[in-house]
Amino acid sequence: MDRFDRDILDFVRSWAPYGGPPSDEVIAEFGLTPNQFAERVDLIISAENARRDRELRQPWLRVGSPAPRSSAPSANALE
Repeated sequence: MDRFDRDILDFVRSWAPYGGPPSDEVIAEFGLTPNQFAERVDLIISAENARRDRELRQPWLRVGSPAPRSSAPSANALE
């Protein structure tokens, strides 16, 4: 998820207690019509759900590859 998507979700969360964001706020903040905004929110949520489902099925995907080890001894090892 990129920053724009995170900003959208933060915006939606902040307006949720009030029944959702007003149309003029959506347009001013993101330059999207209310329909475009709703579609974008649905896409973000669907993509995040798919990513989480993949991680649950294949937990090793969450683990990054290990950092390469240097074969040379460290300076502290020589003391």
